[in-house]
Amino acid sequence: MPPLTSWLVLPILVLLAAPATTPPARASPVASSFDGQREFDYFKLALQWPGTYCKRTRSCCPTNGCCRGSNSPAVFTIHGLWPDYNDGSWPSCCSGSSFDPKEISTLTNALEQYWPSLSCSKPSLCHGGKGTFWAHEVVVEIN
Repeated sequence: MPPLTSWLVLPILVLLAAPATTPPARASPVASSFDGQREFDYFKLALQWPGTYCKRTRSCCPTNGCCRGSNSPAVFTIHGLWPDYNDGSWPSCCSGSSFDPKEISTLTNALEQYWPSLSCSKPSLCHGGKGTFWAHEVVVEIN
């Protein structure tokens, strides 16, 4: 797959894997259902260049993208896709639903390639410091 388009595959896979439902005329409140937070305004897509991150942090552990040697990502990868508010703040530590890794199990290989954890899967700061990298990244439930 050409490097320029390879990082576009994951968002397409995520959209295809989403339940096929007809959305209401206005999107239902997402963040407002969690701990009194209001509906977010937009998604922020953050990309990263793994080589620079790995060299800067010298972080290598068996589970991160920095330790893959010749299989390390050589293209921009996804750092995050987060809900944000227009005022510069963001929803945090959503607790309205629990994360089930089985829900994304069919996407695991693509996620590890295009959205690798480069920080040794530090636990989420939410939920008392319990949870994996993906439990932290998947904070929005789309109804």
